[in-house]
Amino acid sequence: MTTPRFGFTAWGFDLVRIAEPVTASRPNTAAPRARMIARNGGVALETDGRQVTARVHSGSLASLAHLEFAAMAPATATALRATLGNRHEPDDATHAALVAAGLRPAPVLEAADCSCRARSTACVHVLAALYALAALVDHEPVTALAIQSAGGSGAPADEAGRARPVPRWTPLAALHARDYYAPAGP
Repeated sequence: MTTPRFGFTAWGFDLVRIAEPVTASRPNTAAPRARMIARNGGVALETDGRQVTARVHSGSLASLAHLEFAAMAPATATALRATLGNRHEPDDATHAALVAAGLRPAPVLEAADCSCRARSTACVHVLAALYALAALVDHEPVTALAIQSAGGSGAPADEAGRARPVPRWTPLAALHARDYYAPAGP
C-alpha cells in the first residue's frame, strides 16, 4: 500500500478534509485537477499568521487565492501546550491525545477568496492551495499550529481587553476625502 500524497499525517489530513468534506453528497469534480496542480508544484504558499496566500499557476493562467483560518480555541491551545511539553513539533500522538480529550485541533477555514472568474469559494485554485498546504503541514506539522495562532501583530482589543481579529476590509464610510492627502504619521 502506498502512502497518500496529501494528508498522510493527522495534521495534514485535517486540511484535506476541508478540501474533501465527508458531508459532500457527491465528489468534487475540481479536486483531481487541484491535486495535480499541487502535486506538480503549481502552488507557491506564503503564510502570515492566520492568513495564507497562494499563487496558483495552471498552464498559462495564474490566480491568487487567499485563505483565512480561525484561531484555535483557548481550551485546545492550553491542552496542546500541556501535551507538547518542551517539544516544538506536534506529532500524530499529540493530535490523537487532543481528540481523545474531546478537543478539536483541526484548522477551521473562516474565509476563502480567489482572483479567478469562478466566483466560488471552492474553486480549483482554493482547493489546490488547501492540498499544497496539507503537503506542507505533513512535512512541517508546526505550520498547522501557526495558521491557527491566536497571537497576532497588533490585533485590536475590545473594551474587555480580549483580542479581536483585524478587519479584512476598510468600510468606505470610514474614509474621509480630507484625509487623502494628509501626511502619514511618524
